[in-house]
Amino acid sequence: MTQTQQKTAGVAVASMVLGILGLTFLGLLGAVPAIICGHIALSSIGKSDGALGGNGMAIAGLVTGYLALAIAPLLLAIAIPAFMKARTETQRMMCASNMRIIDSARQQWALETGKTSEEPIPAAELEQRLPGGTMPVCPNGGEYEVNDHNGVRCPVHGTVEDIMTSRSQRYPSSRQPAPAW
Repeated sequence: MTQTQQKTAGVAVASMVLGILGLTFLGLLGAVPAIICGHIALSSIGKSDGALGGNGMAIAGLVTGYLALAIAPLLLAIAIPAFMKARTETQRMMCASNMRIIDSARQQWALETGKTSEEPIPAAELEQRLPGGTMPVCPNGGEYEVNDHNGVRCPVHGTVEDIMTSRSQRYPSSRQPAPAW
């Protein structure tokens, strides 16, 4: 008695491959097509009266597709707060960098004019010494205040020292001081 070889449904293979890709790399872009292809494959295999195979692959595609679909919101719930925290920290560091640039321009003006850096500097003189010839703006939209005695201050983040102090409190150094023997 000879057995006829079953042909594997291509849609079942596609479902399994898309499900695996959805679970690993593509997320929803692989999960949704994997689910659709898996249901189409199971329907085609059922209607073929044994001519088509690939039931296991179609089921594997459905399982991995639904699993990727369930995992996606969990990954987003983890990733979005992390991205927001990184964005906030980047804005704070950009603000500190801008304030350092402004302070450097103040010190340059003081050296060139023979004055102290505590003396009031005309805005036009300061802007001349800044990159691009314009006063930078805080990434959060604050306009920097150049004070005579206190240096540069951002109404949103405070001073460079404020930013660095709060950063060191949020990210304490892992290095421990050497014991004093």
